[in-house]
Amino acid sequence: MHKPLITLCLVITTCLHAQQVATVRTWTSTDGKAIPATFISSDGTTVTLKLANGAVVPVPLARLSTADQAFAKEAASAATPAAPGAAASTDSDQPLAEKEWPRIVALEEKPKVTVVKEDAATKEFIYRSDHYEFVCDSKLGANVVSEFKKVFEATWLLNCKLPLDLKPKPEKLRDIFQARLYTVTDDYMKAGGVQGSAGIYMSSDKALKVPLKSLGVKMVGSRVSLEKNSDDDNVTLIHEITHQMMNHWLRDLPTWYIEGAAEYVEQQAYERGKFNLAKHKDSMRDYANRMGGDGKSFTMRELKSLLTINGREWMTALGEGGDARLNYGSAGMLTYYFYHLDGKGDAANIIACLRAIEGGMKGEEAFAKHLLRERTPEQLQEEVQKAFRGEGIKIEFVAGKTATTSAQ
Repeated sequence: MHKPLITLCLVITTCLHAQQVATVRTWTSTDGKAIPATFISSDGTTVTLKLANGAVVPVPLARLSTADQAFAKEAASAATPAAPGAAASTDSDQPLAEKEWPRIVALEEKPKVTVVKEDAATKEFIYRSDHYEFVCDSKLGANVVSEFKKVFEATWLLNCKLPLDLKPKPEKLRDIFQARLYTVTDDYMKAGGVQGSAGIYMSSDKALKVPLKSLGVKMVGSRVSLEKNSDDDNVTLIHEITHQMMNHWLRDLPTWYIEGAAEYVEQQAYERGKFNLAKHKDSMRDYANRMGGDGKSFTMRELKSLLTINGREWMTALGEGGDARLNYGSAGMLTYYFYHLDGKGDAANIIACLRAIEGGMKGEEAFAKHLLRERTPEQLQEEVQKAFRGEGIKIEFVAGKTATTSAQ
């Protein structure tokens, strides 16, 4: 199957005052073990801590000492929820969102690469481009990083410039987006990767994890070699990068749109640091064919179930016999509808929805008000069918089925 993807949206939904975030204290477990760590968040049953090595780990509150439990509860109650997208990235070079849908989004110049650390003894090699930090277990060299980082920087730029005004910014406690690169596929899998995938965004680790082979990089003995990969090989990676760009939105968006927004970006024609959105209709048709269409027709999941599907159900569908392709394709096509076919075809309604969420409206309420607009799922289906019929595609809606096994 084309898309063996999983997006683990384990998003920490609270932020702390700067002083609390910076506080390192010694935490003691009920069996007497002590460890220094920084408090991140607590949901009343689990406390999330950042260890000295940078790892972010969840710990059952009941396994901590009475004093630690009291501290976690007090810190959590003092936390101030952050409105998604309310604060833009502090990068002075972050471009403003376009007022109209862009036709071409391209890097104006070759992004610079800085070597931050190269330590063969610890196998830690860190490189930085303008908005990404690449942490690898092999020495790559700035010229190699310079070649593959174009897809990261171009995807960042596209998500900045879309009229959606997503305001991409790094996760809490990070000043730059991070990608962890793995020379050996088995190491990627042990870190949470999915077999056959080009990358996976794990918000719990605040990092995009990528096997080197999906970046056109391979090891020949101890030497790094660049391969001539097709730009079409980047679609899954672009999908996952977009999830990372939207990290501060994930907790407030329905699952279908979290995936659909990433599917839309991967639909667009990409070539060496440039996205061509001028032919988005052609790209949509190519995408529909790739996801099971025949050029004239396409099957989508009934909107009654698609609009309410949750993350657990989405992941279950990745199992054998599940509806993964149906779900991804349906989400991608529905997102295209709201971006280009709904209302006046200017994405005004989805933009209004996102602005409402920024203003504090709950995601479910915002989507009902601005996207459904008092339409039932069945009425929306009819309008989706009519709109795509105008694009030369007949949409058929079908009920989804349950996967026989869960994704591993």
